[in-house]
Amino acid sequence: MPGRPMSGGRRERAMAHSSKPVGPAVRKPGERRNRALARVLPDAAVEPALRAMTGRAGRTVAWLVVVASPLATVGGLVVLRSGAAPNPVTAAERVQRGPQGWAEMYVRSWLSASRDDSAALMAFYPDGMRSEREVGSQIPVATATVSAVSPEPGVWSVVVAANLLTLQPDGTRPAKITCEQVSFVGDGSSYAATSLPSPVTCPATAVQPELAYGQPADPAGPVGQSVIGFLTAYVVGQGQLDRYVSPGTGVAPVSPPPFASVRLQDLRTHETFEPGQAARPLDGTQVRVLARAKCFDATGQSTLADYPLTLTARSGRWELTRIDPVPLREPTPGRR
Repeated sequence: MPGRPMSGGRRERAMAHSSKPVGPAVRKPGERRNRALARVLPDAAVEPALRAMTGRAGRTVAWLVVVASPLATVGGLVVLRSGAAPNPVTAAERVQRGPQGWAEMYVRSWLSASRDDSAALMAFYPDGMRSEREVGSQIPVATATVSAVSPEPGVWSVVVAANLLTLQPDGTRPAKITCEQVSFVGDGSSYAATSLPSPVTCPATAVQPELAYGQPADPAGPVGQSVIGFLTAYVVGQGQLDRYVSPGTGVAPVSPPPFASVRLQDLRTHETFEPGQAARPLDGTQVRVLARAKCFDATGQSTLADYPLTLTARSGRWELTRIDPVPLREPTPGRR
């Protein structure tokens, strides 16, 4: 009945009934662990114990990370190093130490020095040697090493060839080849000249070898037409190079083209053809030719160039197979 006070028992049962959770109970993580600790520890000691365990666990994990990080880094490096293939320096990659290039610079500096300017010689001959020539009386155009010998460790003798323009009484400067011998001491990282460049005998010009292209060919014939078509595409850049070379040859046009036009001055073959045979070759037939071309630049100046070539017949026409590295030579007595 309304307004009637509840008895003590009924009030307790009502409060207990209203405090029950609605829906399924949600267990918090670690609840089982907390109940287990509550059985063995007094109520007042449970919370401090949990905080202590959590703190110790966190510190333990942190120290494990700190200790494990360098170990993992070292371990990774060991694995990478052990898995990497060795990369030894090959013989071709070893630095070849020698004063050849230094000798060329020394000869060039000496030949171009004058009484007014010899400072560049200090890099090679540190005793303060000076030239006695007038400025511009001789000009080295190019230098190249002819020979280099080392009679004992740390000592070299080098012969350098120089293309030299020397002033003449009439004011001209004709070109001549001179060979200069110099000597050095050093350890590969530093050198000192022990002598001034001194003229020596240059290599002699050998007898011209006889080439094995004894058969003249008509530049207007089938072989000549293929050769001039190839050269026009190759050094002039006119026409399609693929029309004149065999598939897979790998020859590319000279870029940029050095000439504006080209014509055949002389054409010779190694093989002998019967009349009309070159116009109807069997597939696979080869002919080796030496073509002398007259090449004209944009100003009309001409330059001669020799091309040893190998042509191969395909589908009734001649195609370039390769540009030979050297011309064919007639065998000399005693040489096989």
